[in-house]
Amino acid sequence: MKENIYVIGHKKPDTDSIVASISYAYLKNKIDNKYIYIPYRLGNLNPESKYVLNFFNVEPPKILKHVYIQAKDVMIKEVISAYKESTIYEVGNKMLDNQIKSIPIVDKENKLIGLLTERELAKNFLHEIQNFTLEKNPPKVKDIIKTMNGKLITGDENKKLKGCPTIGAMTAEEVQRYVKKDDVLITGNRKDVQKIALEKKVSCLIITGNFFPDSDIVELAKKQNTPIVVSPHPTYITGRLLRLSTHVERIMEKNPLTVLPDELLQDFEEELMQDKKGVAIVIDNEDTVKGIITRHDLIKPKNKKVILVDHSEKSQTVEGIKEAEILEIIDHHRLGGLETGLPITAHIRPVGSTNTIIWDLYKKNKISPPSEIAGLMLSAILSDTMILKSPTTTYEDKQTVEEISKMLNIDPIEYGINMYKAKTNLKGFSEKDILTLDLKETRISRGKIAVSQIEVIDPHQILLEKEKIFKSMEKYAKEKNYVLFLFLLTDVLKEGSYIFSAGQYKLAEKIFKIKFDNKIAFLNGIVSRKKQVMPLIFRNL
Repeated sequence: MKENIYVIGHKKPDTDSIVASISYAYLKNKIDNKYIYIPYRLGNLNPESKYVLNFFNVEPPKILKHVYIQAKDVMIKEVISAYKESTIYEVGNKMLDNQIKSIPIVDKENKLIGLLTERELAKNFLHEIQNFTLEKNPPKVKDIIKTMNGKLITGDENKKLKGCPTIGAMTAEEVQRYVKKDDVLITGNRKDVQKIALEKKVSCLIITGNFFPDSDIVELAKKQNTPIVVSPHPTYITGRLLRLSTHVERIMEKNPLTVLPDELLQDFEEELMQDKKGVAIVIDNEDTVKGIITRHDLIKPKNKKVILVDHSEKSQTVEGIKEAEILEIIDHHRLGGLETGLPITAHIRPVGSTNTIIWDLYKKNKISPPSEIAGLMLSAILSDTMILKSPTTTYEDKQTVEEISKMLNIDPIEYGINMYKAKTNLKGFSEKDILTLDLKETRISRGKIAVSQIEVIDPHQILLEKEKIFKSMEKYAKEKNYVLFLFLLTDVLKEGSYIFSAGQYKLAEKIFKIKFDNKIAFLNGIVSRKKQVMPLIFRNL
């Protein structure tokens, strides 16, 4: 079974992030058949992304909450189990044949009943020297026949045995004294002892050494309705096998350690390490067995493999990234300080969109994407470059847009404007939703700064609600302990941004070298958070 690799965009995903996970996963699946590459997102879709995905009829990536190691990542999926009706002999041999030290006991629907380990088998061996009775867990005659490889001479194979196993290796007089009704008598070729056993009405007579009874003994057994079984083994071995003919539920652990497939390893690891049996059974909510985990499986747990697209910062990536194995990074931002245990493939270039890089990788691998994937990539580039007007736009971005537009026979500017109109449709969004659609945090010596941005064709509707925006900004800045919170409302057509400031808002004037009027200012030509605003923050603070 092929292993999954997670292709992940950043938190608060924009269109470039969403599309990059889709487009790169598609490319990787085309050029590498060793794994299955699956796109994921770390947050809700914004209106623009919804418009783009609907326009090209592509399903959005599934949400990924974390990449912590889970029970399902370390469990053995091909579980060898046994039914509770199985004999101890059968289950013990199954463990030997498969070289395993524990085995889940299940019912016919594969629901967990218990667990048998070498520990229980050892205990059973020690208990054999004590008084042993078949009353609590009586085997059927057919169970002992199967275990001993014996032969039924007469009687009902479905009869349940009772009493205590007794070996008739004594004088006939002693047998007369020791054997009780319903016991199971094991003896060799001794007709006198066999007759006494039948007269005592034992529940079963077992004759060892492959000796067959005389006809008069068989007739007496028929009258008494007593089964006679012939064992090919010596008396001692037959006695041992009789005890092993009882059902496994007699000695199994009835309350083993269990975990659910999605449980985090860190939440049950210590409990498993301290468990006497060192085994956890993975079950679903209906108690169906899904896997098994032993202490040995925790020595080198199987980390999730991930590819990060459109980001490389720890604050922007998925929870649990320290437990994951990062294979690749595809990005057009600054490096964010993530550490990797091994050398990785990284495609990081100063272009306007991650999908520009991915388009180039398609060409280098001589893969032509289907029209819907190409359309998504065009949308992502137009979105991240503000329809090629952003200062982050490069010749490579423009060239890529031209190539994809020709391929799709689409007017990129007209399509881009329609896409941005969809982005402006914020009906049903709260002020907090608007502010956190595309929010990035950074840390300077003074503390944390957040810069949020939304790019629109017509900013008028949002400007009408500016008092509510300010109120929400102040509240959010206080909750997150931001020194400064900036909100860029970028007018794509005017190629400038209304900049709202909250927190220590006077710092905004120091950053942009301009007087703010009631905590807001319009800056002509300021449209890029990455290439214009962030450098000013680092330079002037």
